[in-house]
Amino acid sequence: MAKNSEISRVGVFGDARKSSVISAAHRLKNILRDVEVLWASEISTAAGFGEGASVEMFGETDIIITLGGDGTMLAAARNFAKFGVPILGVNMGRLGFLTDLLPEELGTAIPAILSGEYWVEERMMFDAHADGVSEEILIGLNEITIDKGGSPRILHLTVYVSGCLVSHIWSDGIIVATPTGSTAYSMAAGGAILSPKMEAFIITALAPYTLAIRPLIVNSEDPIEIQYRSSDVERSPHLIVDGQTTLELPQEGAVIIRKSQCRARLAKYHRRSFYDVLGTKLGWGPPPSAR
Repeated sequence: MAKNSEISRVGVFGDARKSSVISAAHRLKNILRDVEVLWASEISTAAGFGEGASVEMFGETDIIITLGGDGTMLAAARNFAKFGVPILGVNMGRLGFLTDLLPEELGTAIPAILSGEYWVEERMMFDAHADGVSEEILIGLNEITIDKGGSPRILHLTVYVSGCLVSHIWSDGIIVATPTGSTAYSMAAGGAILSPKMEAFIITALAPYTLAIRPLIVNSEDPIEIQYRSSDVERSPHLIVDGQTTLELPQEGAVIIRKSQCRARLAKYHRRSFYDVLGTKLGWGPPPSAR
């Protein structure tokens, strides 16, 4: 394992709604007693540590530790990727595709990581802009979804890649996922799993009205435009980033998705491959039981 510089300043970000996270935060505070620690406001308040640090202050840390599940890692990536600080996930959730440590490993792994024994894996992110909704550029790590919201009516979608018409689609919605997001909602909707080392997007329609529509993998350098139209004047379509941020869309419009200049830098202590994680999390690999 490559030796990195020793860590002297740590940021801690977590899902403060979980009692297990607060318990882990108290354990972590003791383990990190010899370094400077910045606690995110929510977790600092919930744990009784006093005033927390702002998002901008996390840009001055050497590593950011997240306490939670993959959702916490996704939120951390959106907030902190712009700083280029490695993010280390401690799994307090269920699957944990993005997290690296279990809570019981804190006492042994964290001191080693502080001494520089970790490596960093970079993951592609995306930027998105929705016409007429917000001037803000949305950023995410997993996927962006356009769906019909609470409407019983399907959407009419027109997909362009690098300015070229791909297809007209009538469906419940559409997902544009990164390789990291290919094991999330896109996979559940029938999309392929992509290696996180790839630079690509996968476009997956949600319950398309025709069997001819299939998931499509495209080069990450090609911008994707999704034009949408809803016939329901009472219920708005939704734009959802990483399954966490939801915006109401107008009845019709367009969303542009591009590869982001930001990269999520995931800190790793274990030397597990992506295929090891797939086998563990999805139950792949074991031979059939002998009959």
